[in-house]
Amino acid sequence: MLPSIKDIMKMRKNLGISQKDLAGGIGVSQSYIARLEKGEINPPYDKMRKIYSFLQKSGDRAEQMDISAQKIMSSPVSWAMNTDSILNCLSIMRKSGFSQMPVTSKDRPNIGTITESGINDLLINGTPIESLKGMSVKSIMSEPLPVLGKYSPLYAMYPLLRYFDAILISDSGDIVGIVTKADILKAVEAYA
Repeated sequence: MLPSIKDIMKMRKNLGISQKDLAGGIGVSQSYIARLEKGEINPPYDKMRKIYSFLQKSGDRAEQMDISAQKIMSSPVSWAMNTDSILNCLSIMRKSGFSQMPVTSKDRPNIGTITESGINDLLINGTPIESLKGMSVKSIMSEPLPVLGKYSPLYAMYPLLRYFDAILISDSGDIVGIVTKADILKAVEAYA
């Protein structure tokens, strides 16, 4: 039995696969995937089987690859200070193409995470844009990112990325890099 459309969408997001990439992988348009996920169309069984198979194979490839974190991490890590303004941080994220940044303080590294979705949630819930100027990162940061060693294999990172947007990579206690869902997909593509 195949999973529901809602489960398919969750699986796609957990794997960090865009609608466009899924569409390309199964030979349909991105708008088809968007309409499917919104419940606007009822796909035939063979199309759902093809989508599920693509997602399952993507996940299996990632779990079976013998790739260490140091081979796919981005370095150096860009940090947000907990006292930075949200707008400053958002500007850095937009210029750098980041969807999240780990947060540090004067006393401790990795005390939380700031995400574009967290900022969007504020705006959607009625916070005026002007008030973001006076708000600090600390006021909206979420839980800190998990940390793994630089020799951690892909199969150890993959399950964490189902629950976190990224993983910080350490070497002898120092944070030396970051791995995101996008990095996992690049690795799957490059090493498959």
